[in-house]
Amino acid sequence: MNKSILFLLLAGLLLCTGCDYIRASLGKPTSADLVKISDELKAREQFLRDSIAAVRAAEAGLAAQGDTLASQAPVPAASAAQPAVQPAQPAPAQPAAAAPLKKYYAVAGAFKNPEGAQKYVNKLQENGIKAHLFDFRSGLKVVCVEGHDTLEEAQQDVARLKELKLSDSDPWIYNTNQKLHK
Repeated sequence: MNKSILFLLLAGLLLCTGCDYIRASLGKPTSADLVKISDELKAREQFLRDSIAAVRAAEAGLAAQGDTLASQAPVPAASAAQPAVQPAQPAPAQPAAAAPLKKYYAVAGAFKNPEGAQKYVNKLQENGIKAHLFDFRSGLKVVCVEGHDTLEEAQQDVARLKELKLSDSDPWIYNTNQKLHK
């Protein structure tokens, strides 16, 4: 009889305290914890949806801006505002007209230290690669090889940089439409 009374008391205690007491004693999340986790996941999903919508809106705005710019009359190269692309070699005695900016550049490396960037440019030029320095808004000096209008040509430059193995970092492609440069 003592066992049955003990069993009934234990069963009553479990029914009164519920599963949360057992889950908490086992180190598992309680129903309040699960509600909090669920709310956090919903908020995160909403943030991601909002972020994706903002990126799509920005892309649409850039595309519309590109269409507007394309429909305008061309501006002569001498008066056109060019981004801060610095030739890696010393400038010739007579200034030449700035080359138009290409769409894709294979990036060989990025440096905080301008001297390190220039050394890497010299190293690339010693290996027969025409290199440029871009000033990025982040403050980095980015070493790029000759620009191209097609992605395939830039990918060939990336493959060539990988073959040369002049650096431990992996080359990548910079699309100037991203406007990360100054």
